[in-house]
Amino acid sequence: MVNDTLFSRRAALKTIAMTSLLAAGASNKFVRSALAASPATRPGWEREPMRWSQVAFTDDDPQHFDPQFWFDHWKRARIDGTCLSAGGVTAYYPTKVPFHTRSPYLGNTDPLGDMINGARRLNMKVLARVDPHAISAECFAAHPDWVARAADGSPRRHPTAPDLYLSCGNGPMTFDWMPRIIAEIMLGYQPDAIFGNRWAGSAGVCYCQHCKEKFRAAAGFDVPAASESPTSPARKAYLLWDEEMRFAQIKLWDDTVRKYSPNAFFTPGTTGRLDPARLRTTIKAIYSDRQGRSGTPSWSNGKSAKEARMLMQDKPVAGIFTIGFEDEHRWKDSVQSPAEIVAYVHDGIAQGFRPWHAKFKAETFDKRWVKPVEELYQWHQRHEKYFRHTGNLARVAIVSSAQSITYYARAAANAGPEHNGGGAIVTDALNGFYQALLESKIPFEMVDDRELDPASIDRFRVLILPNVAAMSDAQCASIAGYVSRGGRIVATHETSLYDEWGAPRSNFGLADLFGCDYGGKVLPRVQNSYITMATPGPFTRGLDDTPRIIAAISQVLVTPRDTAPQPLTLVPSYPDLPMERVFTDKRTTNIPAVYARQVGKGRVVYFPSNIDRTFWDILAEDHLKVLRNAIEWAADEAQPLIVDGPGMIDLACWRQAGSMTAHLVNLQNPMMMTGFNRENLPTGAFTVSMALPAHARVTGVRLLESGQTPQSRQEGGRLVVDVPKVVIHEVVAVDLA
Repeated sequence: MVNDTLFSRRAALKTIAMTSLLAAGASNKFVRSALAASPATRPGWEREPMRWSQVAFTDDDPQHFDPQFWFDHWKRARIDGTCLSAGGVTAYYPTKVPFHTRSPYLGNTDPLGDMINGARRLNMKVLARVDPHAISAECFAAHPDWVARAADGSPRRHPTAPDLYLSCGNGPMTFDWMPRIIAEIMLGYQPDAIFGNRWAGSAGVCYCQHCKEKFRAAAGFDVPAASESPTSPARKAYLLWDEEMRFAQIKLWDDTVRKYSPNAFFTPGTTGRLDPARLRTTIKAIYSDRQGRSGTPSWSNGKSAKEARMLMQDKPVAGIFTIGFEDEHRWKDSVQSPAEIVAYVHDGIAQGFRPWHAKFKAETFDKRWVKPVEELYQWHQRHEKYFRHTGNLARVAIVSSAQSITYYARAAANAGPEHNGGGAIVTDALNGFYQALLESKIPFEMVDDRELDPASIDRFRVLILPNVAAMSDAQCASIAGYVSRGGRIVATHETSLYDEWGAPRSNFGLADLFGCDYGGKVLPRVQNSYITMATPGPFTRGLDDTPRIIAAISQVLVTPRDTAPQPLTLVPSYPDLPMERVFTDKRTTNIPAVYARQVGKGRVVYFPSNIDRTFWDILAEDHLKVLRNAIEWAADEAQPLIVDGPGMIDLACWRQAGSMTAHLVNLQNPMMMTGFNRENLPTGAFTVSMALPAHARVTGVRLLESGQTPQSRQEGGRLVVDVPKVVIHEVVAVDLA
């Protein structure tokens, strides 16, 4: 599926004649052979480390920090690997590469070498961190073409350090100078990998001579404005070209690393919108840089873990969390509440992250983080075998669409101010379903819309498409094939109403599944509209005590293909002011508010509204019930993990070699949606029911947080376990034979 989609894009852009682009769009057979041949696909040491520590030096650290503090901490915390600042903007070792600026406090010291030696004594793996996003004024004077340029040709200065200039990620600095620095680090220190922080630069679209010449040679266009619509030919071409440059950079840096150590590799700190199937052929692990949850829900780290695993699948993923405040103010020398740190990390662990703490500045002032992090890591190490997963057992998945964010969101915004919010028109819909699944206690995964092939999606019973508006013909065909094989989908709003580039279609690409056709108009802002409980049944469960609930705030006009009755119908909008006029003559209609259909062996639910985004906006309980009922009707089977009990918890169900685990993460706290957490409030009790693998025999059941042996029993192929309470993160660990 990924490859078909990429091929269709390249066919649409005949001006781009790059061999690597065409190769990326070849057949699945080609990709499988490329995967088999790539060093990045062969397992290596990267699967071994489970707990990480990052020390990010500041320029004055060489004269002030205590290396022994870190060695003692690493030993107590059972840490397996560390990431240490090496070079790029600043060198923390005695570099000899011209214009590679040494820390002004370096003197005769070598903090990188000292820390690597200490880590080696503890048998730890070492990543050397490079950050090439800025260069010095001296370097700029000697190499003005290395700097990113604005559209008017002026050099771009660093926004907070005016003595520095932002570098261009597509010129000699990236493709000549940085490989020399990487080679020097590999020769001198033999780290196990090079970690790229801001490895692709941070200046956005660059208009330097190198970018202009390379882009015109590759695509035949001038570099477009960053604000230009992604649906324009030049902007489309630029996005594809930029992706090619990033893959070329990854390959060059990885080849440079392997030249000096065949078991080492380069890994980027962030991957942006790079094609996941191709990414997995070029890198061996992801260390996801989502350092804190400032202004986000308490489940945000779990979501980050799902997103990282969505890209990397069975490869190891680590979740970076900061010691300090990760918000717009960035107070790095003080620490968050231990309750916030621990809860944030545990939610990531439950969803598959290996923990990685990042301390900015090696000199440590506020040490209140040390004990709780060490205790968390010690607990993780004691139960490590239960975190080496072989598969996630969820049967529901949300389809994540960067394609819709990039292309459709801009097209929708151009349609008028009522569509405001840019990418939020997609991300809010996804977040609404994410929240609904959590509150409904349904375990779930995430799927990238570029990977809709049977191997990626057929393990799921239900796929949720939250306003996945931008879909290629090949993607639509993949979803249709999934349903024909017995899969089930729940889709909303403008799903499939645009092609992969954000160009509107005359009808839904999935119209045959939805059972309705596009009526030619989207109502972007609907006031005072309602949903009527038309037919009691699965879709009205929990809503039997009311004849109507509020409708969504944006609705797609559609034309039904048949007159089959639907369980929910729509009361059209009527005035909400003045109060004397707040009534309607149309108290009921036969306008479907949902299309729920059996399609062959599969099932389809389509909401012609943004009920998911509306739920995220106002968190109305009635919308939660509708979304939950839709998923459960579509699934029509018991979930692999069923948890009965109070409160908001995040769930995961995993298989390991010789065991399976159920994770219950307590998200209950007064500031769970936006604020930092100050106190973890225990919740429970819970009854946990887990579907057992066929022919498996249970040999033991443990609760890893409490350390207790719980009451348990087997009922019809399921194991039922009583969990008295969850403080932060209880793991039901089931040993199997």
